[in-house]
Amino acid sequence: MQLASYPDGAIAARDFRIATAYVPELGEGQVLVRLRRLGLNAGLANRIGGPDTAYGPGIRPGDVPASDGVVEVVESRSEAFGPGDLAVRKSPWRSIDVADAGELRAIPEPDPDVPLEAHLTVLGHVGFTAYTGMMRFGAVRTTDTVFVSGAAGGVGSCAVQFAKAVGATVIGSAGSPKKVRLLGELGADAAFNHHEGPALELLRAAAPEGIDLFYDNVGGEQLEAALEELHFGGRVVICGAASQYGKGTDSRGPANYTRMIHRQLVMRGFDVTHNEDLRPDFEADASNWLRAGKIRSIHTAIDGFDRTAEAFASLLCGGNIGRMIVDCDG
Repeated sequence: MQLASYPDGAIAARDFRIATAYVPELGEGQVLVRLRRLGLNAGLANRIGGPDTAYGPGIRPGDVPASDGVVEVVESRSEAFGPGDLAVRKSPWRSIDVADAGELRAIPEPDPDVPLEAHLTVLGHVGFTAYTGMMRFGAVRTTDTVFVSGAAGGVGSCAVQFAKAVGATVIGSAGSPKKVRLLGELGADAAFNHHEGPALELLRAAAPEGIDLFYDNVGGEQLEAALEELHFGGRVVICGAASQYGKGTDSRGPANYTRMIHRQLVMRGFDVTHNEDLRPDFEADASNWLRAGKIRSIHTAIDGFDRTAEAFASLLCGGNIGRMIVDCDG
């Protein structure tokens, strides 16, 4: 699936097209893979017509976007993989593809009780993103009160669950009553619908004694509210800015950033691709929490590879609970 044209306004399914591509013969050390599940990220929208980033190059008409996916090996010329093996890969939006074996991260002994989607959520890239921000850069503590914006999204739902797994108090924001109810099911101590009033008022009602750590996926008004409510020496982790994507020169930063001076706040952005050394800790902790029932996969599945563009446009409009995933078996 290719980008057909630059969007005129909000990104829509019509901005993409399905194209037939030639599948080359396998070279030594390569595998032929079939896409089973594809996980979509809102941040990819920022690269459409935009610059190259650490997550991938800018996307232009004719380009094939890529997201992390679960693939099944169909044919192999690599000793590392055989037909039927499952793996996670940064996968172009192609139903069938040839890949170097080194691009694949094997899923060892798949557990029938663990859905494939979990390898793209709590056990996958979004889970690793949430873990890196929460554990390494947020340094979450049991005594913390943590506010997570976009808490019902792919990364946000993982961040909520991971903070609860270590015993923190968690406040979450989401964009609908249904999503707010989900946060309660995930163990959030309080949650609010950010459409129901000014963010600062809603946050103060949910966390009347303030917060210690803000894990931000949204930016904008919610970031400003968090800066008002952070305790002295509080921390902010910038993971995303969904409210600002696609706004170009109309995007806004926090008008009250000078509060960081007097409150001695720390704000840190991060790029998960430069924190691979943390992956063994993440895989051990997330697997243990999953087995203990402390975390679970939260996702919205849309059936059919041909609906990938539709799923992506829906994601950008908030049409997902947890991560948006395309079930390519459907």
